Amino acid sequence: MFDPLYEEIVTNTSDLMVYMVQHFVMELILPLSIFVSVMLTLFVDWNWIPISSIERERGPSLQDVKKRIFE
Repeated sequence: MFDPLYEEIVTNTSDLMVYMVQHFVMELILPLSIFVSVMLTLFVDWNWIPISSIERERGPSLQDVKKRIFE
């Protein structure tokens, strides 16, 4: 079996298992974790975290950014 991503030939069972694990992680777990982290950032109410007045002056809050994105 030829692996076009890494340009290698998979010839034995151990190489095949490494190939399957690499592709499982790179093509399924990594994109799903990125997607879940973005969705958590956008859809979870983070207002329960107290912030100081200095942090408020530094820039827009997450709520302001969400309003701009969804408007």
